[in-house]
Amino acid sequence: MQGSAGAEPCFLFMHRAIVVTDLTFGDAGKGSVTDALVRRGAGLVVRYNGGAQAAHTVVDERGRCHVFHQFGSGTLVEGTETFLSRYMMVNPLALYHEWEALRAIGVMDGFERMYVDSRALVTTPYQVVANRLREIARGADKHGSCGMGIGETAADALDYEREVLRFGDLGNEVILRRKLEWHRDHKRRLLDGLMPALQRLPGRVVAERVFPLLEQLNSEDELEAACEVFAFIASRVKVVEADFLATRMQKAGETIFEGAQGVLLDEDWGFHPYTTWSRTTSANALALIEETGADVMTTVLGLTRAYQTRHGAGPFPTEDEDVTRALHEPHNPTNEWQGAFRAGWLDLCLLRYAMRADGRVDGLVVTCLDRLEELEEVRVGVGYMLGSVEWEPEARGVSLERREAEGRALRDVEVSYRSIDREPMAYAVAVARLLEVPLLGTSCGMTAGDKFFRF
Repeated sequence: MQGSAGAEPCFLFMHRAIVVTDLTFGDAGKGSVTDALVRRGAGLVVRYNGGAQAAHTVVDERGRCHVFHQFGSGTLVEGTETFLSRYMMVNPLALYHEWEALRAIGVMDGFERMYVDSRALVTTPYQVVANRLREIARGADKHGSCGMGIGETAADALDYEREVLRFGDLGNEVILRRKLEWHRDHKRRLLDGLMPALQRLPGRVVAERVFPLLEQLNSEDELEAACEVFAFIASRVKVVEADFLATRMQKAGETIFEGAQGVLLDEDWGFHPYTTWSRTTSANALALIEETGADVMTTVLGLTRAYQTRHGAGPFPTEDEDVTRALHEPHNPTNEWQGAFRAGWLDLCLLRYAMRADGRVDGLVVTCLDRLEELEEVRVGVGYMLGSVEWEPEARGVSLERREAEGRALRDVEVSYRSIDREPMAYAVAVARLLEVPLLGTSCGMTAGDKFFRF
């Protein structure tokens, strides 16, 4: 049984679920919001999509800072556990490095507080290499990939369901080695077709970026290291089966479902080809909750910054160079895969589209409101003109061709703007009213103490 926020009194439900979903291109503050929600008493954070490409920054009251990739963003709170659901694509090598980073800031029991669904896909080093070589080969037509092998992992699972590595395989040395060797050999064969495009690249690019990746693909040391680390992680975390979440949520308590990336990058609803191979709406979280059969009161939070951002290639109608310069982004530096972090005015047209695409947003959370004081004026995009016609993307029908056409149109629209009071609460209230959605939370800083929730 699944209730909705405000539909019935909370005391009718044994368990509460809060779903944290990003309505933008990502980077809306999912990590810090999750951390703040956990501090209200939730004991478990469920990751319900994506993989190691997530980068959720959390700063606690002690000044500790960690960028969460696969651990739930409540891990800095003592005792809070993480569940990597079957919708996650787990990268064990990246997970090991994140575990070490947490230990360096005093979180010594990260693996002891982690559960992983045995059915979760595993991203191997070979899928990461293949992803990066494909993106390099695209040259100027790059997709803005994070270079973490997510698309390769998802594609392999669709085409080779029996051969791909899943987390439940990591504890069996024979199966683990056999499947890692299959992934290596499969990518070697597949990448033969990329060689002509790679060989046409400038010599410096080939020497500095292509050759090191090819060496990694052919290295026996890489295989041995992967076998060792993968087996180590399987021995430290708790590998669980399909009934884990149902058992937990049949009891009284609260669980946070932490999403990754944003709805505007969704594999079905994002503007192809600048998308991720993952369902970034709340759909996976709602499916997991429904499957438990538990009496759950569910609230879906839709997050947005007070201004628009995008880290990666793709259309961005309200991008503004002055806003990008004014709002320096210390936690999202330029990198070789996504390029520079871009900023602009909040785009209400895209937010409306994202809410329709998601299908269920119970309320809005506006983050980074404290940054508005760094701008001389504050505007929001309220409408598009495409030629002489008012236009917005339509969230109907799953069609990559339609999404691609809408993405092209987004490059050509003329945006109309409205000025809004930059006082944080007045701004957040105005945005929620324009979107006709309840305002359920605000954030005026990095720490949990800077968050305010209305539920």
